[in-house]
Amino acid sequence: MANSDAITQALNMSANEEKAYRFFDLIVIPIIVIVLGAAFHLHYMLTAGDWDFWVDWKDRLYWPMISSVSFVIFAAAVQGLLWKIIRMPIGMTTAAIGLIAMEWASRYVNFHMWAYFPLSEVWPATWIAAAIFVDCILLVTGSFLMTALFGAFFLPTIFVLSNYPMLAPFRIPTEVMGTEVTVADWVGFTFQRGGSPEYLRIIESAGMRVLGAETWFISCLFGGFLSIFIYMGWWGISGIAARPYSRANPFAAFMGGEEPDEKDDKITPDAYPLPISNDNK
Repeated sequence: MANSDAITQALNMSANEEKAYRFFDLIVIPIIVIVLGAAFHLHYMLTAGDWDFWVDWKDRLYWPMISSVSFVIFAAAVQGLLWKIIRMPIGMTTAAIGLIAMEWASRYVNFHMWAYFPLSEVWPATWIAAAIFVDCILLVTGSFLMTALFGAFFLPTIFVLSNYPMLAPFRIPTEVMGTEVTVADWVGFTFQRGGSPEYLRIIESAGMRVLGAETWFISCLFGGFLSIFIYMGWWGISGIAARPYSRANPFAAFMGGEEPDEKDDKITPDAYPLPISNDNK
């Protein structure tokens, strides 16, 4: 509470104003999280679509590429906004948690309870591990360029690694009516989806496998290459959107540092040193 009181005094706020601001945050922040999560879910549903809806569509070629490109569009914008406005490297993790929460609510209510699809067929892939990794790169480097090169590039790889324990049981081969298929394909053939073009889709029909003898590697490599440029583009868009809300940091003098240069996104630990406690004196 001592730090809170000092900040309140630095901003010339009364006790009633502080309570009003805290109450306002308790109302506004959950609404913002829900709205952003719903918007992200709508975007992801329209772009990744069937590759995230159905377990038999989570293949080794298009699933990592399309999912990573779709995810990084919205997540990079949220990460850029939170970094430029409040300097917190939590944007991509926040976006991922909101997306996963909305996806599970949609899959359970709409797909499972309403359309009677089993959850084993419609479970959503998780992005939390990959988002934490990219936020950690931003935290360590403080540079969006380094985050794009060493964070966004590995998004498809970490996405596949974090989801493969859930997907591996559905990749087990089995024999159905004299034909060898995976468990995922068997589930997809058993629970038909009206209005979707499964009958036109040849599972894993691609020529990329001959380039590297392994589809996962080539797909993640190309998806990471695309994610770099998409991440940088939407980071720039977030900078334009955050410009009206940019202002001088009111806590810089209180923390013992100086206001960082707005032209440089990289912040060193020396800019905001930890305060020295006077309790032992």
